[in-house]
Amino acid sequence: MSGGGVFTDILAAAGRIFEVMVEGHWETVGMLFDSLGKGTMRINRNAYGSMGGGTSLRGGSPEVTGYAVPSKEVASKFAK
Repeated sequence: MSGGGVFTDILAAAGRIFEVMVEGHWETVGMLFDSLGKGTMRINRNAYGSMGGGTSLRGGSPEVTGYAVPSKEVASKFAK
């Protein structure tokens, strides 16, 4: 260590530990905000076709417009 005494060495070590912890926490917070931003962009791209660099809804069929129509009879789950 620095050779300034026991208390000085303990405080220097504690300061280094604190610095590493703070840097780690800020890195984690930065990754969380990055993930939040990417998730928001993905939601906007899916919900609003032209936002976030997309031109249309992802997964949308270009041949079919309007509402989906079932191809067979659908029975209600709660029908008696």
